[in-house]
Amino acid sequence: MVSNLDPISPIKLSELNIPEKVLKNFNISADLILMGISEKSDLIQKDFIFFALPGTKTHGANFAVQAVSRGATLVVSDRQGQGIIKKMGLHIPIYVSEKPREMLASFAASFFKNKPPCMIGVTGTNGKTSVTHYIRQIWEFLGKTAASIGTTGVDGMIDLPLEHTTPDTVKIHRLLNQMANQGINHVAIEASSHGLLQRRLHGIKFLVGSFTNLTRDHFDYHKNIESYFKAKCILFERLIHENGGAVVCVDDDYGCRILDIAKSNSYKIVTVGKNKCADIRILSQAFNDEGQKLKFSWKDEEYIISLPLFGDFQAQNVLVTLGILEMCGENCKEVINLLERLKPVPGRMEEVAIKKNGARIFVDYAHTPDALEAALRSIRSHFLGKIHLVFGAGGDRDRGKRALMGKVSSNYSDNVIITDDNPRTENPATIRSEIKKFCPKAIEIGDRAEAILTGIDRLKTGDALIIAGKGHEKTQTFASSTFPFNDAEQASLSVQALDMNPS
Repeated sequence: MVSNLDPISPIKLSELNIPEKVLKNFNISADLILMGISEKSDLIQKDFIFFALPGTKTHGANFAVQAVSRGATLVVSDRQGQGIIKKMGLHIPIYVSEKPREMLASFAASFFKNKPPCMIGVTGTNGKTSVTHYIRQIWEFLGKTAASIGTTGVDGMIDLPLEHTTPDTVKIHRLLNQMANQGINHVAIEASSHGLLQRRLHGIKFLVGSFTNLTRDHFDYHKNIESYFKAKCILFERLIHENGGAVVCVDDDYGCRILDIAKSNSYKIVTVGKNKCADIRILSQAFNDEGQKLKFSWKDEEYIISLPLFGDFQAQNVLVTLGILEMCGENCKEVINLLERLKPVPGRMEEVAIKKNGARIFVDYAHTPDALEAALRSIRSHFLGKIHLVFGAGGDRDRGKRALMGKVSSNYSDNVIITDDNPRTENPATIRSEIKKFCPKAIEIGDRAEAILTGIDRLKTGDALIIAGKGHEKTQTFASSTFPFNDAEQASLSVQALDMNPS
Protein backbone atom coordinates (compact mmCIF):
# COMPACT_ATOMS: atom_id res chain seq x y z
CA MET A 1 0.00 0.00 0.00
CA VAL A 2 1.41 3.40 -1.03
CA SER A 3 1.39 6.15 1.61
CA ASN A 4 3.10 9.10 -0.12
CA LEU A 5 2.88 11.05 -3.36
CA ASP A 6 5.16 10.59 -6.35
CA PRO A 7 7.46 13.55 -7.19
CA ILE A 8 6.27 16.08 -9.76
CA SER A 9 7.58 15.56 -13.31
CA PRO A 10 8.85 18.79 -14.92
CA ILE A 11 7.38 19.99 -18.23
CA LYS A 12 8.13 22.73 -20.77
CA LEU A 13 6.27 26.01 -20.50
CA SER A 14 5.08 25.47 -24.10
CA GLU A 15 2.99 22.49 -22.94
CA LEU A 16 0.70 24.78 -20.92
CA ASN A 17 -0.87 26.41 -23.99
CA ILE A 18 -0.10 29.97 -22.92
CA PRO A 19 -0.50 32.24 -25.98
CA GLU A 20 2.86 32.95 -27.66
CA LYS A 21 2.27 36.72 -27.59
CA VAL A 22 1.92 36.52 -23.81
CA LEU A 23 5.26 34.75 -23.51
CA LYS A 24 6.89 37.40 -25.69
CA ASN A 25 5.48 40.15 -23.47
CA PHE A 26 7.02 38.41 -20.49
CA ASN A 27 10.28 37.75 -22.35
CA ILE A 28 10.05 34.10 -21.26
CA SER A 29 11.22 31.25 -23.48
CA ALA A 30 8.62 28.62 -24.34
CA ASP A 31 11.39 26.08 -23.73
CA LEU A 32 11.64 27.02 -20.06
CA ILE A 33 11.47 23.90 -17.90
CA LEU A 34 8.88 24.24 -15.15
CA MET A 35 9.31 22.16 -12.04
CA GLY A 36 5.79 22.50 -10.67
CA ILE A 37 2.77 24.66 -9.77
CA SER A 38 1.06 25.59 -6.52
CA GLU A 39 -1.44 28.00 -5.05
CA LYS A 40 0.36 27.76 -1.71
CA SER A 41 3.35 30.04 -1.40
CA ASP A 42 5.10 27.82 1.14
CA LEU A 43 5.14 24.94 -1.37
CA ILE A 44 6.75 26.98 -4.16
CA GLN A 45 10.18 25.85 -5.34
CA LYS A 46 12.60 27.05 -8.04
CA ASP A 47 10.92 27.40 -11.46
CA PHE A 48 7.40 26.90 -10.12
CA ILE A 49 4.31 28.83 -11.24
CA PHE A 50 2.56 30.52 -8.31
CA PHE A 51 -1.20 30.88 -8.58
CA ALA A 52 -2.24 33.90 -6.52
CA LEU A 53 -5.96 33.23 -6.07
CA PRO A 54 -8.68 35.20 -4.28
CA GLY A 55 -9.66 33.60 -0.98
CA THR A 56 -12.44 33.94 1.58
CA LYS A 57 -10.25 35.84 4.04
CA THR A 58 -7.36 37.23 2.01
CA HIS A 59 -6.00 37.28 -1.51
CA GLY A 60 -3.20 34.88 -2.41
CA ALA A 61 -1.32 37.76 -4.01
CA ASN A 62 -0.43 38.94 -0.50
CA PHE A 63 1.93 35.95 -0.32
CA ALA A 64 3.70 36.69 -3.59
CA VAL A 65 6.87 37.91 -1.85
CA GLN A 66 7.33 34.51 -0.23
CA ALA A 67 6.56 32.72 -3.51
CA VAL A 68 9.12 34.79 -5.42
CA SER A 69 11.76 34.37 -2.71
CA ARG A 70 11.27 30.59 -2.97
CA GLY A 71 11.88 30.63 -6.72
CA ALA A 72 8.59 31.28 -8.55
CA THR A 73 9.16 31.99 -12.26
CA LEU A 74 5.67 33.18 -13.14
CA VAL A 75 2.57 34.34 -11.22
CA VAL A 76 -0.96 33.71 -12.46
CA SER A 77 -3.66 35.85 -10.84
CA ASP A 78 -6.73 38.00 -11.45
CA ARG A 79 -6.69 41.78 -11.86
CA GLN A 80 -7.03 42.37 -8.14
CA GLY A 81 -4.01 40.15 -7.52
CA GLN A 82 -2.06 41.95 -10.24
CA GLY A 83 -2.71 45.25 -8.48
CA ILE A 84 -1.58 43.90 -5.11
CA ILE A 85 1.65 42.48 -6.56
CA LYS A 86 2.50 45.64 -8.50
CA LYS A 87 2.24 47.69 -5.32
CA MET A 88 4.81 45.33 -3.78
CA GLY A 89 7.31 46.30 -6.49
CA LEU A 90 8.07 42.67 -7.35
CA HIS A 91 9.86 42.07 -10.65
CA ILE A 92 8.13 38.93 -11.88
CA PRO A 93 5.87 38.22 -14.88
CA ILE A 94 2.17 38.22 -13.95
CA TYR A 95 -0.28 36.45 -16.22
CA VAL A 96 -3.73 37.95 -15.61
CA SER A 97 -6.68 35.60 -16.08
CA GLU A 98 -10.39 36.25 -15.63
CA LYS A 99 -10.73 32.64 -14.41
CA PRO A 100 -7.49 31.81 -12.60
CA ARG A 101 -8.96 28.79 -10.76
CA GLU A 102 -9.97 27.15 -14.03
CA MET A 103 -6.53 27.91 -15.45
CA LEU A 104 -4.95 26.25 -12.42
CA ALA A 105 -7.00 23.12 -13.13
CA SER A 106 -5.96 23.23 -16.79
CA PHE A 107 -2.28 23.59 -15.89
CA ALA A 108 -2.55 20.82 -13.29
CA ALA A 109 -4.07 18.53 -15.92
CA SER A 110 -1.08 19.32 -18.17
CA PHE A 111 1.44 18.45 -15.45
CA PHE A 112 -0.45 15.30 -14.47
CA LYS A 113 -1.87 13.88 -17.69
CA ASN A 114 -2.81 10.34 -16.69
CA LYS A 115 -6.17 9.53 -15.10
CA PRO A 116 -7.86 6.26 -14.08
CA PRO A 117 -10.38 5.25 -16.77
CA CYS A 118 -13.30 4.85 -14.33
CA MET A 119 -13.85 7.87 -12.05
CA ILE A 120 -17.02 8.48 -10.06
CA GLY A 121 -18.04 11.80 -8.44
CA VAL A 122 -20.49 11.83 -5.52
CA THR A 123 -22.03 15.02 -4.14
CA GLY A 124 -24.76 15.90 -1.64
CA THR A 125 -24.91 16.93 2.02
CA ASN A 126 -25.05 13.49 3.61
CA GLY A 127 -23.95 10.09 2.36
CA LYS A 128 -20.96 11.08 0.19
CA THR A 129 -18.39 9.31 2.33
CA SER A 130 -20.46 6.16 2.78
CA VAL A 131 -21.25 5.87 -0.93
CA THR A 132 -17.64 6.33 -2.06
CA HIS A 133 -16.44 3.78 0.51
CA TYR A 134 -19.13 1.27 -0.46
CA ILE A 135 -18.27 1.64 -4.15
CA ARG A 136 -14.61 1.00 -3.39
CA GLN A 137 -15.43 -1.99 -1.19
CA ILE A 138 -17.53 -3.63 -3.91
CA TRP A 139 -14.85 -2.98 -6.52
CA GLU A 140 -12.34 -4.66 -4.22
CA PHE A 141 -14.68 -7.63 -3.70
CA LEU A 142 -14.82 -7.92 -7.51
CA GLY A 143 -11.02 -7.95 -7.72
CA LYS A 144 -10.69 -4.45 -9.18
CA THR A 145 -7.86 -2.03 -8.41
CA ALA A 146 -9.64 0.76 -6.54
CA ALA A 147 -9.39 3.78 -4.26
CA SER A 148 -11.70 6.36 -2.69
CA ILE A 149 -10.96 10.02 -2.01
CA GLY A 150 -12.86 12.10 0.52
CA THR A 151 -13.46 13.11 4.11
CA THR A 152 -11.63 10.13 5.61
CA GLY A 153 -8.65 10.66 3.27
CA VAL A 154 -7.45 8.43 0.45
CA ASP A 155 -8.37 4.81 1.08
CA GLY A 156 -7.66 1.62 -0.84
CA MET A 157 -4.46 0.85 -2.71
CA ILE A 158 -3.18 4.30 -1.70
CA ASP A 159 -3.54 5.38 1.93
CA LEU A 160 -3.11 9.10 2.62
CA PRO A 161 -4.64 11.67 4.99
CA LEU A 162 -6.20 14.78 3.44
CA GLU A 163 -6.81 18.31 4.72
CA HIS A 164 -10.09 18.70 2.83
CA THR A 165 -12.89 16.42 1.65
CA THR A 166 -12.01 17.36 -1.93
CA PRO A 167 -8.24 17.99 -2.17
CA ASP A 168 -6.85 21.15 -3.76
CA THR A 169 -6.60 21.20 -7.54
CA VAL A 170 -2.93 20.29 -7.84
CA LYS A 171 -3.12 17.49 -5.28
CA ILE A 172 -6.21 15.86 -6.82
CA HIS A 173 -4.65 15.79 -10.30
CA ARG A 174 -1.37 14.57 -8.87
CA LEU A 175 -3.16 11.82 -6.93
CA LEU A 176 -5.11 10.66 -9.97
CA ASN A 177 -1.98 10.66 -12.13
CA GLN A 178 -0.18 8.53 -9.54
CA MET A 179 -3.13 6.14 -9.29
CA ALA A 180 -3.22 5.67 -13.05
CA ASN A 181 0.55 5.07 -13.16
CA GLN A 182 0.20 2.41 -10.44
CA GLY A 183 -2.59 0.60 -12.23
CA ILE A 184 -5.51 1.84 -10.11
CA ASN A 185 -8.34 1.93 -12.62
CA HIS A 186 -11.35 2.68 -10.41
CA VAL A 187 -11.68 5.77 -8.19
CA ALA A 188 -14.68 7.17 -6.28
CA ILE A 189 -14.35 10.84 -5.26
CA GLU A 190 -16.39 12.98 -2.87
CA ALA A 191 -17.27 16.23 -4.65
CA SER A 192 -17.79 18.78 -1.88
CA SER A 193 -19.56 22.08 -2.47
CA HIS A 194 -16.34 23.97 -1.62
CA GLY A 195 -14.36 21.80 -4.01
CA LEU A 196 -16.87 22.26 -6.82
CA LEU A 197 -17.23 26.02 -6.38
CA GLN A 198 -13.48 26.50 -6.15
CA ARG A 199 -12.98 24.52 -9.36
CA ARG A 200 -10.78 21.91 -7.67
CA LEU A 201 -12.24 19.14 -9.85
CA HIS A 202 -12.09 20.97 -13.17
CA GLY A 203 -10.05 19.13 -15.75
CA ILE A 204 -11.59 15.81 -14.63
CA LYS A 205 -14.32 14.05 -16.57
CA PHE A 206 -16.37 11.65 -14.46
CA LEU A 207 -17.90 8.53 -15.93
CA VAL A 208 -20.77 8.85 -13.44
CA GLY A 209 -21.91 11.65 -11.15
CA SER A 210 -24.23 11.03 -8.22
CA PHE A 211 -26.42 13.23 -5.99
CA THR A 212 -27.54 11.97 -2.56
CA ASN A 213 -29.54 14.80 -0.93
CA LEU A 214 -29.37 18.43 0.15
CA THR A 215 -29.95 19.88 3.61
CA ARG A 216 -28.58 22.89 5.47
CA ASP A 217 -24.80 22.96 5.78
CA HIS A 218 -21.86 25.34 5.24
CA PHE A 219 -23.99 28.50 5.45
CA ASP A 220 -20.91 30.27 6.83
CA TYR A 221 -19.53 29.89 3.29
CA HIS A 222 -22.52 29.67 0.94
CA LYS A 223 -24.85 32.00 2.92
CA ASN A 224 -28.09 30.29 1.80
CA ILE A 225 -29.48 26.98 0.57
CA GLU A 226 -29.85 28.06 -3.05
CA SER A 227 -26.18 29.08 -3.36
CA TYR A 228 -25.21 25.82 -1.70
CA PHE A 229 -27.35 23.88 -4.18
CA LYS A 230 -25.91 25.71 -7.19
CA ALA A 231 -22.43 24.67 -6.10
CA LYS A 232 -23.58 21.02 -6.14
CA CYS A 233 -25.00 21.48 -9.64
CA ILE A 234 -21.53 22.15 -11.08
CA LEU A 235 -20.78 18.41 -11.04
CA PHE A 236 -23.70 17.72 -13.40
CA GLU A 237 -23.36 20.86 -15.49
CA ARG A 238 -19.67 20.63 -16.33
CA LEU A 239 -17.77 17.63 -15.01
CA ILE A 240 -19.47 14.47 -16.31
CA HIS A 241 -18.28 12.88 -19.54
CA GLU A 242 -20.60 13.59 -22.48
CA ASN A 243 -21.37 9.86 -22.69
CA GLY A 244 -21.53 9.51 -18.93
CA GLY A 245 -24.31 8.95 -16.46
CA ALA A 246 -26.04 10.30 -13.37
CA VAL A 247 -27.42 8.41 -10.36
CA VAL A 248 -29.83 10.70 -8.55
CA CYS A 249 -31.83 10.36 -5.33
CA VAL A 250 -35.24 11.81 -6.10
CA ASP A 251 -36.87 11.96 -2.66
CA ASP A 252 -36.49 15.74 -2.40
CA ASP A 253 -37.04 18.71 -4.72
CA TYR A 254 -33.30 19.25 -5.13
CA GLY A 255 -32.88 15.74 -6.47
CA CYS A 256 -35.62 16.41 -9.01
CA ARG A 257 -33.83 19.59 -10.12
CA ILE A 258 -30.56 17.68 -10.51
CA LEU A 259 -32.51 15.13 -12.56
CA ASP A 260 -33.62 17.91 -14.92
CA ILE A 261 -29.98 18.96 -15.43
CA ALA A 262 -28.99 15.36 -16.13
CA LYS A 263 -31.79 15.00 -18.68
CA SER A 264 -30.84 18.26 -20.40
CA ASN A 265 -27.31 16.90 -20.89
CA SER A 266 -28.62 13.58 -22.23
CA TYR A 267 -26.82 11.54 -19.57
CA LYS A 268 -27.77 7.95 -18.87
CA ILE A 269 -29.87 8.15 -15.71
CA VAL A 270 -30.72 5.93 -12.74
CA THR A 271 -32.97 7.30 -9.99
CA VAL A 272 -33.04 6.03 -6.40
CA GLY A 273 -35.41 6.52 -3.47
CA LYS A 274 -38.72 5.72 -1.82
CA ASN A 275 -40.49 7.73 -4.49
CA LYS A 276 -42.73 5.54 -6.67
CA CYS A 277 -41.03 6.86 -9.81
CA ALA A 278 -37.54 5.76 -8.67
CA ASP A 279 -35.78 3.15 -10.83
CA ILE A 280 -34.26 1.55 -7.74
CA ARG A 281 -37.00 1.83 -5.12
CA ILE A 282 -36.84 1.23 -1.37
CA LEU A 283 -39.92 -0.84 -0.52
CA SER A 284 -39.45 -1.60 3.17
CA GLN A 285 -36.90 -2.01 5.95
CA ALA A 286 -36.83 -4.09 9.12
CA PHE A 287 -34.36 -3.20 11.87
CA ASN A 288 -32.63 -5.24 14.57
CA ASP A 289 -29.62 -4.98 16.83
CA GLU A 290 -27.36 -6.48 14.15
CA GLY A 291 -28.38 -4.14 11.33
CA GLN A 292 -31.35 -4.35 9.00
CA LYS A 293 -33.14 -6.17 6.23
CA LEU A 294 -33.89 -4.19 3.09
CA LYS A 295 -36.51 -4.91 0.44
CA PHE A 296 -36.17 -3.03 -2.85
CA SER A 297 -37.18 -3.25 -6.48
CA TRP A 298 -34.98 -2.87 -9.56
CA LYS A 299 -35.76 -3.67 -13.18
CA ASP A 300 -39.13 -5.29 -12.43
CA GLU A 301 -37.67 -7.61 -9.80
CA GLU A 302 -37.80 -7.46 -6.00
CA TYR A 303 -34.91 -8.30 -3.69
CA ILE A 304 -34.45 -8.76 0.06
CA ILE A 305 -30.95 -8.41 1.50
CA SER A 306 -29.45 -8.28 5.00
CA LEU A 307 -27.16 -5.35 5.75
CA PRO A 308 -24.79 -5.18 8.76
CA LEU A 309 -25.40 -1.41 8.82
CA PHE A 310 -27.28 0.76 11.32
CA GLY A 311 -29.54 3.63 10.24
CA ASP A 312 -32.41 3.69 7.78
CA PHE A 313 -30.49 6.18 5.61
CA GLN A 314 -28.01 3.41 4.81
CA ALA A 315 -30.58 1.89 2.44
CA GLN A 316 -30.30 4.91 0.17
CA ASN A 317 -26.50 4.88 0.35
CA VAL A 318 -26.34 1.19 -0.55
CA LEU A 319 -28.79 1.48 -3.44
CA VAL A 320 -27.01 4.54 -4.84
CA THR A 321 -23.89 2.37 -4.79
CA LEU A 322 -25.75 -0.33 -6.71
CA GLY A 323 -26.94 2.16 -9.33
CA ILE A 324 -23.47 3.61 -9.83
CA LEU A 325 -21.79 0.24 -10.19
CA GLU A 326 -24.41 -1.01 -12.64
CA MET A 327 -23.84 2.13 -14.71
CA CYS A 328 -20.10 1.42 -14.63
CA GLY A 329 -20.78 -1.90 -16.34
CA GLU A 330 -20.73 -4.24 -13.34
CA ASN A 331 -23.14 -7.18 -13.24
CA CYS A 332 -26.22 -6.08 -11.29
CA LYS A 333 -27.03 -9.48 -9.74
CA GLU A 334 -23.40 -10.00 -8.72
CA VAL A 335 -23.27 -6.59 -7.01
CA ILE A 336 -26.55 -7.24 -5.16
CA ASN A 337 -25.10 -10.49 -3.78
CA LEU A 338 -22.06 -8.57 -2.50
CA LEU A 339 -23.99 -5.80 -0.72
CA GLU A 340 -24.42 -7.98 2.39
CA ARG A 341 -20.62 -7.97 2.81
CA LEU A 342 -20.35 -4.19 3.14
CA LYS A 343 -18.57 -2.93 6.25
CA PRO A 344 -19.42 0.29 8.14
CA VAL A 345 -17.44 3.37 7.17
CA PRO A 346 -15.21 4.85 9.91
CA GLY A 347 -17.24 7.37 11.91
CA ARG A 348 -20.50 6.79 10.02
CA MET A 349 -22.92 5.15 12.44
CA GLU A 350 -19.99 2.99 13.43
CA GLU A 351 -20.43 0.69 16.41
CA VAL A 352 -17.30 1.19 18.51
CA ALA A 353 -18.04 -0.48 21.87
CA ILE A 354 -20.51 -2.65 23.81
CA LYS A 355 -20.99 -2.55 27.57
CA LYS A 356 -21.23 -5.74 29.61
CA ASN A 357 -24.96 -5.10 29.95
CA GLY A 358 -25.33 -5.16 26.17
CA ALA A 359 -25.76 -1.40 25.66
CA ARG A 360 -24.20 -0.26 22.38
CA ILE A 361 -22.10 2.81 21.58
CA PHE A 362 -21.90 4.40 18.13
CA VAL A 363 -19.79 7.18 16.64
CA ASP A 364 -21.34 9.25 13.86
CA TYR A 365 -20.18 12.26 11.85
CA ALA A 366 -23.64 13.91 11.99
CA HIS A 367 -22.89 17.64 12.26
CA THR A 368 -25.99 19.11 10.60
CA PRO A 369 -29.56 19.22 11.97
CA ASP A 370 -30.90 16.83 9.34
CA ALA A 371 -28.06 14.34 9.71
CA LEU A 372 -28.43 14.38 13.49
CA GLU A 373 -32.19 13.84 13.25
CA ALA A 374 -31.71 10.99 10.78
CA ALA A 375 -29.16 9.33 13.07
CA LEU A 376 -31.33 9.61 16.19
CA ARG A 377 -34.59 8.59 14.55
CA SER A 378 -33.11 5.62 12.77
CA ILE A 379 -31.10 4.23 15.69
CA ARG A 380 -34.27 4.12 17.81
CA SER A 381 -35.69 1.57 15.38
CA HIS A 382 -32.86 -0.83 16.24
CA PHE A 383 -33.11 -0.80 20.05
CA LEU A 384 -35.73 -1.28 22.76
CA GLY A 385 -34.15 0.95 25.40
CA LYS A 386 -33.38 4.66 25.65
CA ILE A 387 -31.37 6.64 23.11
CA HIS A 388 -28.55 8.75 24.56
CA LEU A 389 -26.60 11.48 22.78
CA VAL A 390 -23.25 13.23 23.30
CA PHE A 391 -22.62 16.09 20.88
CA GLY A 392 -21.55 19.69 20.37
CA ALA A 393 -21.03 22.12 17.50
CA GLY A 394 -17.96 23.42 15.72
CA GLY A 395 -16.72 26.96 16.25
CA ASP A 396 -16.23 29.51 13.44
CA ARG A 397 -18.92 27.75 11.42
CA ASP A 398 -22.63 28.23 10.69
CA ARG A 399 -24.02 29.43 14.05
CA GLY A 400 -27.60 29.04 12.84
CA LYS A 401 -27.27 25.27 13.05
CA ARG A 402 -26.83 25.28 16.81
CA ALA A 403 -30.42 26.13 17.70
CA LEU A 404 -31.71 23.60 15.18
CA MET A 405 -29.44 20.86 16.49
CA GLY A 406 -30.51 21.67 20.05
CA LYS A 407 -34.15 21.19 19.06
CA VAL A 408 -33.39 17.95 17.25
CA SER A 409 -31.48 16.53 20.21
CA SER A 410 -34.32 17.47 22.56
CA ASN A 411 -37.00 15.92 20.33
CA TYR A 412 -35.31 12.68 19.34
CA SER A 413 -33.14 11.54 22.26
CA ASP A 414 -33.92 10.59 25.86
CA ASN A 415 -30.71 11.81 27.49
CA VAL A 416 -28.41 14.50 26.11
CA ILE A 417 -24.93 15.66 27.07
CA ILE A 418 -23.71 18.81 25.32
CA THR A 419 -19.94 18.89 25.04
CA ASP A 420 -17.18 20.56 23.02
CA ASP A 421 -16.69 19.67 19.36
CA ASN A 422 -13.96 21.73 17.65
CA PRO A 423 -14.46 25.19 19.23
CA ARG A 424 -11.64 26.68 17.19
CA THR A 425 -11.41 30.41 18.01
CA GLU A 426 -14.84 30.68 19.68
CA ASN A 427 -15.51 30.45 23.41
CA PRO A 428 -16.54 26.79 23.98
CA ALA A 429 -18.96 27.73 26.77
CA THR A 430 -20.75 30.15 24.44
CA ILE A 431 -21.24 27.45 21.82
CA ARG A 432 -22.63 25.02 24.42
CA SER A 433 -25.01 27.63 25.82
CA GLU A 434 -26.36 28.45 22.34
CA ILE A 435 -27.27 24.79 21.93
CA LYS A 436 -28.63 24.33 25.45
CA LYS A 437 -31.17 27.15 25.04
CA PHE A 438 -33.05 24.81 22.74
CA CYS A 439 -32.36 21.62 24.67
CA PRO A 440 -33.00 22.56 28.30
CA LYS A 441 -33.09 18.97 29.55
CA ALA A 442 -29.46 18.44 28.50
CA ILE A 443 -26.50 18.56 30.85
CA GLU A 444 -23.26 20.33 29.92
CA ILE A 445 -19.86 18.69 30.22
CA GLY A 446 -17.26 20.64 28.28
CA ASP A 447 -14.50 18.05 28.50
CA ARG A 448 -15.34 15.62 25.67
CA ALA A 449 -13.62 12.63 27.31
CA GLU A 450 -15.58 13.17 30.52
CA ALA A 451 -18.79 13.63 28.55
CA ILE A 452 -18.28 10.32 26.74
CA LEU A 453 -17.45 8.52 29.99
CA THR A 454 -20.54 9.97 31.68
CA GLY A 455 -22.76 9.12 28.72
CA ILE A 456 -21.59 5.51 28.67
CA ASP A 457 -21.94 5.19 32.45
CA ARG A 458 -25.66 6.08 32.15
CA LEU A 459 -26.42 3.29 29.67
CA LYS A 460 -28.75 0.50 30.76
CA THR A 461 -29.58 -2.82 29.09
CA GLY A 462 -31.18 -2.20 25.68
CA ASP A 463 -29.90 1.40 25.47
CA ALA A 464 -27.76 2.94 22.75
CA LEU A 465 -25.49 6.00 22.74
CA ILE A 466 -24.53 8.10 19.74
CA ILE A 467 -21.41 10.25 20.01
CA ALA A 468 -22.05 12.71 17.19
CA GLY A 469 -20.25 15.41 15.27
CA LYS A 470 -16.63 14.33 14.82
CA GLY A 471 -16.95 10.82 13.43
CA HIS A 472 -13.62 9.60 12.07
CA GLU A 473 -11.66 12.68 13.20
CA LYS A 474 -8.61 12.03 15.35
CA THR A 475 -8.00 15.53 16.68
CA GLN A 476 -9.79 18.34 18.52
CA THR A 477 -9.07 22.02 17.88
CA PHE A 478 -9.12 24.79 20.50
CA ALA A 479 -8.03 28.26 19.33
CA SER A 480 -4.84 27.71 17.33
CA SER A 481 -3.95 24.40 19.00
CA THR A 482 -4.91 20.93 17.82
CA PHE A 483 -4.77 17.95 20.18
CA PRO A 484 -5.10 14.19 19.60
CA PHE A 485 -8.64 13.01 20.28
CA ASN A 486 -10.55 10.05 18.88
CA ASP A 487 -14.20 9.48 19.84
CA ALA A 488 -14.03 5.75 19.06
CA GLU A 489 -10.90 5.19 21.14
CA GLN A 490 -12.30 7.24 24.01
CA ALA A 491 -15.52 5.21 23.98
CA SER A 492 -13.61 1.94 24.04
CA LEU A 493 -11.41 3.10 26.92
CA SER A 494 -14.46 4.32 28.84
CA VAL A 495 -16.23 0.97 28.48
CA GLN A 496 -13.14 -0.88 29.69
CA ALA A 497 -12.79 1.39 32.71
CA LEU A 498 -16.48 1.21 33.64
CA ASP A 499 -16.79 -2.55 33.17
CA MET A 500 -13.73 -3.07 35.37
CA ASN A 501 -15.05 -0.72 38.04
CA PRO A 502 -18.87 -0.84 37.85
CA SER A 503 -20.65 1.85 39.85
